[in-house]
Amino acid sequence: MSVDREERARMASMVAKIARDLGIPCKVEEPLGPHTTMGVGGPAPCFLEPTSAGILAGLMREMAAAGLPFRILGAGSNLIVDDRGLSTPVISTASLSGEPERRGESVRAPAGMLLPRLVRRMADEGLGGFEFLEGIPGSLGGSLSMNAGAGGRWIGDVVAEVETVTPAGEIGSHRPGQEEFGYRRSFVSQQGRIVTSTTLRGRADEPQAIRERIRDSRAYRVATQPLSERSSGCIFKNPDGDSAGALLDRLSLKGLSAGGAIVSERHANFIVNRGGSCDDILRLIDLMRERVRQQAGIDLQLEVVVWRDR
Repeated sequence: MSVDREERARMASMVAKIARDLGIPCKVEEPLGPHTTMGVGGPAPCFLEPTSAGILAGLMREMAAAGLPFRILGAGSNLIVDDRGLSTPVISTASLSGEPERRGESVRAPAGMLLPRLVRRMADEGLGGFEFLEGIPGSLGGSLSMNAGAGGRWIGDVVAEVETVTPAGEIGSHRPGQEEFGYRRSFVSQQGRIVTSTTLRGRADEPQAIRERIRDSRAYRVATQPLSERSSGCIFKNPDGDSAGALLDRLSLKGLSAGGAIVSERHANFIVNRGGSCDDILRLIDLMRERVRQQAGIDLQLEVVVWRDR
């Protein structure tokens, strides 16, 4: 969606008034680059930060009644945003925060909580089973929406219950079955819901044993992924029967660059941003896809999400 300057100002005024009425922090013309791990992205006309499920539900009802579009932002770890900015308001779930609540061998945590913090906090309390999530830099809500995972395990494997708000502003909870999760998808994204909190199933264990598994997981990621550089995680989904990273590596694409965007020398399915623009990153993505089409006859599909109006 693209709107002219007058329409953008009108939309921003409407959203700002809704935010004031609901007591929601609202930033006007907020740059989105600092809110993403890739570090690129121009301004959104409004950037809203609701602090509770009830407030978020009220915001959704008002936005729906006014016919206003919006985008939902988690930790921004699987996202590339156009440097020219967006026409739509952005609603951040980062302020849906609070302390996790252990319930026997489960834990209920807010959508805005970062996965590494949750994993380590539960290790202190002797609740394991989440170690595979440790190196994923996303928030709980965003990770659940895309069914993030590592090492052949997915967050959907350990989900017991999800509390959400619908685009119409209805609050509800759901106990999903395994069929409601798939490779980089979940019922949350398919139904346009917004996660407010989630209950995960774990297993009791000695804190030291859990911490050792966390260290092993972290060490593997440090050795195989460019964790110290700006990136958005894996760029492409795995094609059937293969690994996108291994395929790109076999085609010698490590080090390929476009401006300040470079294919990581550590993991070929990562693009690292060394001062590049969104256009640099998207140009490099196109180069990678074209090389794979020409040399392997495979059309790679994006795993990373791209936000742009055009």
